[in-house]
Amino acid sequence: MNLSHIRPIIRLATPLVLSASTIVVQQLIDAIVLGYHSENAIAAMGPSSMAVVLVQGLLFGTSGYSSMFVARAHGANDPPGERHAAWMGLRVSFWAGIAMLLLAWPIGAFFFHIGHGAELASGEALYFRILAAGSFLPTASACLSGWLSARKRTLDASLISILSLVVNAILAPPLVLGLFGLPRLGLAGAAFATLAGQAASTATLFLLFQREDGFRHASDRTIPRSEMRDFLHLAIPQGLRISVELLAWSAFLVFIGRIGVEPLAASSIAFRINGMAFFPAMGVGQAAGILVAHAIGANRERDIAPIARQALLICEAWMILFAIVFLLLPIPLLRLFHVSNPTTIAHGVVILRFVAVYCIFDAANAVLGFVLASLGDTRWTLGIFLVATTTFLLALTACDRFAPTVSIEWGLATLFVMATALAWILRLRSKREFRVGES
Repeated sequence: MNLSHIRPIIRLATPLVLSASTIVVQQLIDAIVLGYHSENAIAAMGPSSMAVVLVQGLLFGTSGYSSMFVARAHGANDPPGERHAAWMGLRVSFWAGIAMLLLAWPIGAFFFHIGHGAELASGEALYFRILAAGSFLPTASACLSGWLSARKRTLDASLISILSLVVNAILAPPLVLGLFGLPRLGLAGAAFATLAGQAASTATLFLLFQREDGFRHASDRTIPRSEMRDFLHLAIPQGLRISVELLAWSAFLVFIGRIGVEPLAASSIAFRINGMAFFPAMGVGQAAGILVAHAIGANRERDIAPIARQALLICEAWMILFAIVFLLLPIPLLRLFHVSNPTTIAHGVVILRFVAVYCIFDAANAVLGFVLASLGDTRWTLGIFLVATTTFLLALTACDRFAPTVSIEWGLATLFVMATALAWILRLRSKREFRVGES
């Protein structure tokens, strides 16, 4: 078996894995700090953080898709084309940021109508509104981080992610817990610390973009309507796919929350533990997507299938390792979050067994989703997710009405992951010829 792409994938993916891992560490820090504040705050952070990413998924998924065009231009050795592609994503970022400033408060009212207790819903709404109002920051950051990564500047992108983590880690404890004479802000403090980290990384990215002539040439910023329309034709389905996927998981946490606070707290913690496996796997997927786009730009379509297979091999080995850890060490992992409630721990042990099973299949979701996006296969993947998510939500609704148990709902979640993974594998196998933009 020819494994010639393994080394380039690992070399490109390593900084991306580091960058993705900072997201996990940031979430872990926030959850651990909030654990000292209250278990109710941890429970509220789960659905509200999911809802934030759900709303922002459309925005940063659309703006970040410009990185695929940057990578194709890089493969074709076209620096002006790289800057031009980045500006398509930045246009999306500017308008999206303005829209979310206006919509964050009314959307936050949703949490008061999902059947959660008054204190829990109030915390969820507050956390959501603060982060959603700052949506320009992660949306622009996704675009400019993609601009760096697509040009094989993944180490720079990862160092900037670490900057965001450091700022968040420094500010979260005093803002959440009221240290050093500051007011005890709880969930609001965690949200403000996250915004500060995002602001630091976004400002640094804009500085780099400016230093590399990103603002100098008017031709780079001038985007004809037809070109922007063609970009959005591919990019919006990608953003919508991310949002639809996150909708499924946000709704899932809402249904879990209707069972009780302990199952919701355990599920929120389990998602953060699973992030230790999934977000680095996404780094491998990003690397595969970039290399596929490079191959497209350089007219080397024969490399696409081997890149996809070998990236999946790397990712699968990673996920199996973590599946073993989740099965063997559930209680020590849960103890990291200072959980003392025996009911929450018992639920967490059961949930991590499901996580161990589905993370093996999640390797395909992490890798092949990026590969198909690089091929421009965004409308098809959106369609599949609409079908899969609708089925998942209908099943959860029936379960909520007739048999609302943690095991059944997490079992449905595991089947959802398995089904989408199988869809990506079959789609890639069915594409005998790789042509950009087909859906």
